[in-house]
Amino acid sequence: MDRTVQLSGEAAIALTGTATASSRTSLSIVHLLSAAQFARATGEIEKRHEGQPLGDFWDDLYAQSIATVLTTVAGIEAYANELFVDHAQVFPDLRVDVMAKLWELYEQKPTLEKFEFALLLRQGGPFDRGAAPFQDVAALIRLRNALTHYKPEWSDQLDEHAKLSKSLEHRASPSPFLPLTESLFPRAWASHGSTTWAMRSAVAFLSDFERRAKLDSRIASFGNRLSAL
Repeated sequence: MDRTVQLSGEAAIALTGTATASSRTSLSIVHLLSAAQFARATGEIEKRHEGQPLGDFWDDLYAQSIATVLTTVAGIEAYANELFVDHAQVFPDLRVDVMAKLWELYEQKPTLEKFEFALLLRQGGPFDRGAAPFQDVAALIRLRNALTHYKPEWSDQLDEHAKLSKSLEHRASPSPFLPLTESLFPRAWASHGSTTWAMRSAVAFLSDFERRAKLDSRIASFGNRLSAL
């Protein structure tokens, strides 16, 4: 059977076989390109309203910021899953039945563990877990989780919000439209600086993974569109 893996509208990997043609769409690059578009939108909104007091435009800015984080992490997660679905190319030395069993064990693991496992299978050097970009992506995933499974807290009784805000310090940029005294999470992190950090962290992490795993880059050809924020 002839199979085509559709990475996006512009990139595909052909897997040859016999008989009927079939295709499969992969969304990692699509998610990342979407996230870059949302990030650019935050910059455009901030520029249009520079120096203005907080107004109705905030709803759009906050929505675009959240969309950036959600789709950036979706892209990272999809990339991890695609590695194992495309196991014949990524892990060619492993038998199909062995790979199927390993994926059964790892499919529900946290995303960063999937990447670390892939590096192990590829005999690549391990991530530096205590430094960027690993720590940045860990903080980004934590932010996505907090937004997705949001639990409100009173402003004078911050607990998990304060912990997350601490992990975002020196990473996310405070919004220029909110008081500097406001906790970064749940609102003040929403800014063009933060969405830029999210995208650059994702690209740096995936590039670091590809280098360590000695894999052809899936993101290099989209570099300009992913970095123009």
